[in-house]
Amino acid sequence: MVIPCYNSASFLGQALQSVREQSRAVDEIIVVDDASSDDPAAVARDAQVTCISLPSNVGPGAARNYGIAATTGDLIAFLDADDYWMPTHVDEVAGLLERYPQSAVAFSRIQRFGDEDLIAPASVPEGPPSNMFWRLIEENIVAQSSAVVRRDILLRNGGYDAALRYSEDYDLWLRLARRYPFVCTSAVTACYRVHPNQASRNVTEMVLGRWRVKHHFWRVAKKRETPAFVEQLETQMLRAFAYGLQTAWDERNEAHLRAALAVRKLVPSSTKIHKYWARRYNIGWPFWMALGGAWDRMLPSVRRFVRPLLSPLFGPSSERTPLPDYLPPPGNEREGS
Repeated sequence: MVIPCYNSASFLGQALQSVREQSRAVDEIIVVDDASSDDPAAVARDAQVTCISLPSNVGPGAARNYGIAATTGDLIAFLDADDYWMPTHVDEVAGLLERYPQSAVAFSRIQRFGDEDLIAPASVPEGPPSNMFWRLIEENIVAQSSAVVRRDILLRNGGYDAALRYSEDYDLWLRLARRYPFVCTSAVTACYRVHPNQASRNVTEMVLGRWRVKHHFWRVAKKRETPAFVEQLETQMLRAFAYGLQTAWDERNEAHLRAALAVRKLVPSSTKIHKYWARRYNIGWPFWMALGGAWDRMLPSVRRFVRPLLSPLFGPSSERTPLPDYLPPPGNEREGS
């Protein structure tokens, strides 16, 4: 298994302890110190695990590639240094790949902790393996620290894109999901720490990074895939764009809403949707925030009476309608990205 670490030495001990406490023993543990200033190598030495110390900071994707190259096992589990696993994680998730040899990636649900405390919803039905590409186009449903991947497939497909500093895992999952089935469990086996210093707290870069990955995939697909596939890809991207804006509005999350508006040039045929939401944000945001604050202060009995009157404003905030069904995955189209 591979643990990239950049200035997370204070969390690394807990991560390593969770690996040691697995109900199914981990054969090899490789920490990659991505030129940290807080000496995670010392933590790794104390835990008697292998540590690769990089002379300069290369980013999480490239750091994981160094770790992958140093592994010898058939399956590779990933754990970020500020996260940790529950004791049955390896047994349950690696076990899925052994049970379903046609799958390339297995993953589980996660528990967010720290600045947030919530369990991620089950995004897709658990096994048997399925084509998750179209679901992934909407959003990244595979948490990095919950994933176990076949080593030969990682190497065959170039591993992580070392040039990406954000959404490098999302890029990998899309490339693999286009070619191989994924499998998951609805069990919660990994814990994702939410804290101020993590890279994903940079909302604008996180959202831009995710859409840059989708945009790149779309550009490549236009050259390699059939027109039917490209059309479906553009449809799914547009749905994801609209859904992200609606979600940010419903949750009254201005940072996410502004970030989502900023990616319009990366979304094909998004001008109409962008104009609608930009106008709605510029004109209605102060009123929406005031109304939302009043809504939060209402008694539940009053909300039940008022909700039908405000439904045109609140939209699907409490019961979101799922996106329309996907077209079936392409049959014999050219694979890759």
